Amino acid sequence: MLIGITGGIGSGKSVLCDVARDMGFYVISADKIGHDILRKGSSAYNEVVEIFGEGILSENGEIDRKKLGRLVFSDKEKLMLLNKITHKRITEEICDIISSRRGEVIVLEAAILHESGLSEKCDVVIAVVAPENVRLQRILKRDLLSQPEAVQRIRSQKSNDFYRKNADYTIQNNGDMEKLIAEGTKIFKEVANGKV
Repeated sequence: MLIGITGGIGSGKSVLCDVARDMGFYVISADKIGHDILRKGSSAYNEVVEIFGEGILSENGEIDRKKLGRLVFSDKEKLMLLNKITHKRITEEICDIISSRRGEVIVLEAAILHESGLSEKCDVVIAVVAPENVRLQRILKRDLLSQPEAVQRIRSQKSNDFYRKNADYTIQNNGDMEKLIAEGTKIFKEVANGKV
């Protein structure tokens, strides 16, 4: 069984992934795979450096994700270009992992679940949505971005309504982590027991 978790940046998807791990499910993070494919020597590294220039590199030659983020989140065309390079590779790797773990309950966390077409492989899709102020607080604390950068990233993604309309379950995260964990646990139990 494949359970998709989606929602915008800072909505609380990673908290649900922790719940899924604690319940013994196998978790795939599209974001982590996205980080891995940008590492020096990996599949997307050369293409990204060639297109966006050496100004995105840190002193050790790795891609500095903050520098790259500043560049692409302020320019829609550059963001689309980066997505074109990375999304295909991320999707391929996710499909390889899914096919190698048949028979398990797999939880796939991806902000781009629908855009990548991966939602069509999911048996169930759970959306985590949160008000912009809750998301903003989480991102500022976690990613050490400036407020304008954080707002830019939130607004570069789909709306909460989009995630709601394209999900089997929606969890509203208002910043109460205990409530988020309780709702996530309840839904995972229902889904895993076939009560969909």
